[in-house]
Amino acid sequence: MRIAFLSAEMAPYAHVGGLGDVARWLPEALAAGGDEVAAFLPRYDVLRGDPPITEIASGVTVPGFGEVGVARLEHDGAADLYLIDAPEWFARGAVYPDDGDDHLRYSCFTASVIAACEVLDWVPDVFHANDFHTALLPLQTVAAGLPWAAVPVVLTIHNLAFQGAFPMADAPRMGLAGREALIVPAGDDWGNALASGILGADLVTTVSPTYAREILTPEQGMDLDEVLLEREADLVGILNGIGEEWDPATDPWIEHNYDLSAAGEKWRNRDALREELGLEGEPVPVLGVVSRLTDQKGFDLFEETVVPLVLHRAAQLAVVGTGSPEIEAMFESLAEEHPGWVAYRRAFDIGLGHRIEAGADLFLMPSRFEPCGLNQMYSMTYGTIPVVRRTGGLNDTVEPWNGAARTGTGFTFGDYDTPSFAAALGEALDVFADREAWQVLVRNAMAGDWSWTPRAAEYRGAYGRAISARAMRSA
Repeated sequence: MRIAFLSAEMAPYAHVGGLGDVARWLPEALAAGGDEVAAFLPRYDVLRGDPPITEIASGVTVPGFGEVGVARLEHDGAADLYLIDAPEWFARGAVYPDDGDDHLRYSCFTASVIAACEVLDWVPDVFHANDFHTALLPLQTVAAGLPWAAVPVVLTIHNLAFQGAFPMADAPRMGLAGREALIVPAGDDWGNALASGILGADLVTTVSPTYAREILTPEQGMDLDEVLLEREADLVGILNGIGEEWDPATDPWIEHNYDLSAAGEKWRNRDALREELGLEGEPVPVLGVVSRLTDQKGFDLFEETVVPLVLHRAAQLAVVGTGSPEIEAMFESLAEEHPGWVAYRRAFDIGLGHRIEAGADLFLMPSRFEPCGLNQMYSMTYGTIPVVRRTGGLNDTVEPWNGAARTGTGFTFGDYDTPSFAAALGEALDVFADREAWQVLVRNAMAGDWSWTPRAAEYRGAYGRAISARAMRSA
């Protein structure tokens, strides 16, 4: 199958969030399975790592946006990676500059991908668009005429909160002339890119089965629940996977490598983490947090749940992350008030994130909502037991511990409140005190397969559904 994959970001070259991780690993997993994959990314002026780039074409005309270039980013992977070179739109000193013209920037990108495919003399069997940045692709392919109008589009929602509102006056320049009736309004004289893409795509996916159900409700639908309900039959939840860099057996960021057959080596990483962060060598569990510090992640529950554990010297806390100034201040104060028991690093520190995943005993993710989540998968792979709320991908990945059956991979709770979170933490500490049970739990967690290979197979099935749906409509 020939797959064109469009993304506004991609690790490690332009990496901001979870979309970047998916864009790095899903095309590779598809290509490794035999598909012909071309991934497309804007040529930002802030691409990391100074990657080698081969120019393919210049002066490619894109209606409404002038001329762009097409280049190939040379890398060791199986998927081809192409860059759209449009300095006016992507040389802004940041992947996501706050310039107020994202609708034009990314309309240029999607229109340029169609033009790039023409230059490459390559027509995909399916386009895979991601988030609001590329959500208007279904309308643009139709406007481009054959053969592009015949290519089905799969749209994946990674972040429903960002929907891409744009002024309708710009629709003609965006390649949407004559398609105005297909644009979902976002207020007077404004259009909603994501909503329009949801209705226009041949199939819509999101990043976990539970989240696919949750976004059909007013509580989590971000005002698009009614639009999504129109596509309920064509809405599929597919879990994300984790990349090859998250493997305790080969991880270069941690001091002591280990795997399921040598899980005991994990405890040496706990000792190393304590030494690095200045935590006391006490016989209590280390609670880990590696996160963006936002309200979504449930940190407002910590004061009445996690802090008492620290006060009573029942657990230590290791945190790395940046975000809300109020949440940063909370962790800074805790670290100052409880030296040797709380450590906080206000940073985006990849290496420390790996060492916390390897060295902590428990990982805390009491999220209000979590479309998929990756850290709970990292944690289980490293034998660090997650404590999570049953929402989104957390519900789909963490199996609650059953002491009688010796099954499960973590601890979960339902209601978003302090008693529920506290109860889950209490259960976790009780099991931690039972060394035999804890070793079984750690081995259960490490035995899971969170690689991209099975996810790629599910996406292949989604592409097949989209192709069949388009064929039926065309018949």
